[in-house]
Amino acid sequence: MSFQAGEAVWVELCTPDPEKAETFYASLLGWTVRHEKLGSTTYRMCSLGGRDVAGISDAGGLHGGRPRGWITYFAVDDIGHSAREAVRLGGELVTPPRYLPAAGTGAAVIDPFGAAFGLYQGESRAGVQVLNAVGALCWNELDTGEPERSVAYYRELFGFTARDHGDSPTAGPYTLLMLGDVPVAGVLELDNQWPNIVPSKWITYFSVADLDAAVARVGALGGMATVGPVDSPYGRLQLVKDVGGHTLCLIQLEGGLRGPVMER
Repeated sequence: MSFQAGEAVWVELCTPDPEKAETFYASLLGWTVRHEKLGSTTYRMCSLGGRDVAGISDAGGLHGGRPRGWITYFAVDDIGHSAREAVRLGGELVTPPRYLPAAGTGAAVIDPFGAAFGLYQGESRAGVQVLNAVGALCWNELDTGEPERSVAYYRELFGFTARDHGDSPTAGPYTLLMLGDVPVAGVLELDNQWPNIVPSKWITYFSVADLDAAVARVGALGGMATVGPVDSPYGRLQLVKDVGGHTLCLIQLEGGLRGPVMER
């Protein structure tokens, strides 16, 4: 699987307790986790059937030492240039470009409205090795109280076009970020009375076989359900918090929600 610049290609949980997160997600999503050294810290590579689907990093050693939660990484062709552009447009570079053995080069940015995201120039690993399957990534969504300005930022940075998708299943206005005719991420408008009262956040969606059973499992593992369940054209979904309080979305997919723009 290969990806076009601008696609969401990797997701990583930045948490102060990676061991607890490893146990939670291995049980919830069926991941196998292997440990890889990354400088003085350990990176947890998560896989399904031998195919990599996500990472778990130690907040004490990466991304400015703060728990960023789930970070969406976007493919870029020149990470140095993209990092400079991300800052020029108003973002903050919290992790400068760093080579990741057997993968590529990654960096982390905070956008002008508080959302953490990543840049990734793939080499040995292009990104996730499976999409839409049970336990795997299937969508990435920016929840923000500044939808117009956020869309403008990401359009300028990645060359997206934007398409109004009407109301989301939770009734908020929804915008699709597009590469050509293919949607690659969504932007949900939060109910925000004043700018930046609620910091923006990238939400990672994972596919599950049975939403009710998965949500019950979240609670049994020490997490909690928040918004939902909600019916959508793509299946029932539920926002939850994991054992560390980090937000993600579980969806019982009816068909694929996203796929790569380019496959070779």
